[in-house]
Amino acid sequence: MASSSSGKHPRYRGIRCRGGKWVSEIREPRKTKRIWLGTFPTPEMAAAAYDVAVLALKREDAVLNFPGSIKSYPVPASMSALDIRAVVSVAGEFASDSGPRGRRRGW
Repeated sequence: MASSSSGKHPRYRGIRCRGGKWVSEIREPRKTKRIWLGTFPTPEMAAAAYDVAVLALKREDAVLNFPGSIKSYPVPASMSALDIRAVVSVAGEFASDSGPRGRRRGW
């Protein structure tokens, strides 16, 4: 579960627990603005959404939650927050809640 008071997951980057659900957001490089990625029922779904966003924004410098899934992630049309959110919503829906080694459907 989440770590004590911060709500951050002890294993996955870019996610935290809020009100019993898992949320994901990412800060745009060299900006203070954040991109809201969404709310998800499982930490794995939120972590997969973060992976898609961090790949779009940081490319080869990205540190992923699930590096073995890099080829299965969808790619946004651009680095815009709107395009990233659109692809992330699809990615989060298909992430398996069976864990980081679980299969991802439809990508």
